[in-house]
Amino acid sequence: MSAPVSWPAFIDSAPETGHGVQVYDELDELSRSLARYVDAGLRTGAPAIVIATHDHWERFTRDLKAREWDPGSLEEQGLLTYMDAEETLAAVMDLELPSSERFADVVGRVVDGVATRFPDRTIRGFGEMVDLLWQRGREDAAIALEGLWNELQLRRRFALLCGYHLDIFDIRVQAEALPRVFRAHTHAQPVEDNSRLAAALDQALAEIVGPAEAARIYLDVAERVPRGSLPRAQAVLGWLSTSGNLNAARVLERTRMHYLRMRRASTLAFAP
Repeated sequence: MSAPVSWPAFIDSAPETGHGVQVYDELDELSRSLARYVDAGLRTGAPAIVIATHDHWERFTRDLKAREWDPGSLEEQGLLTYMDAEETLAAVMDLELPSSERFADVVGRVVDGVATRFPDRTIRGFGEMVDLLWQRGREDAAIALEGLWNELQLRRRFALLCGYHLDIFDIRVQAEALPRVFRAHTHAQPVEDNSRLAAALDQALAEIVGPAEAARIYLDVAERVPRGSLPRAQAVLGWLSTSGNLNAARVLERTRMHYLRMRRASTLAFAP
């Protein structure tokens, strides 16, 4: 996975063949990103295709309305296409794995229809069928579905945003889930606020291993993880979780504690 542009730039510009993934803890985080992503496209006349669960669609439309868009009117104009994630997933699956033929017929057909109506615009797609599979323990099927999306992008003009509901402070998620998920995407956002995660990690490392060892860890990660491929804090958490470091679990839990405390403080600071 590489990140030629920053996450905010991906959300705003949605480069053709760009395939981003947002890992989220609370639905509000995903919905805010999705609303910004679709809003930025609509302001340039770019259409959107949203494949989401019914509950998430309702939450997203509220955020879209807050940006002064009328989802119903957008659907009538063809600028916004909604597909139910559960129904669409059932339609593309063939037993344990997604079918390339069914995917092309169900999803590819919708993409083609939107592209025909807006030939000079890059479609902004969003999907969470992969997360439905992951939450059901069908990780191989989720990665296979990501592969079908990537193959479709080679033949169609669209950007894609995915959402995964994962706990980045769980050592198994860091060691096993995130590497597979990140490899399937061009851009990754492991948390809503990377600067907050970095501050929380700095504090956790100082408390658990001390400043000198923390500096050594950062140096090791800088030498082993290509610059820009992942946010610094996520690169460190991933390295700790896969390197056999005996303090990894403690650092993750302490980072969680500080991150949540900082998030609560920020929320209270902006509360009316």
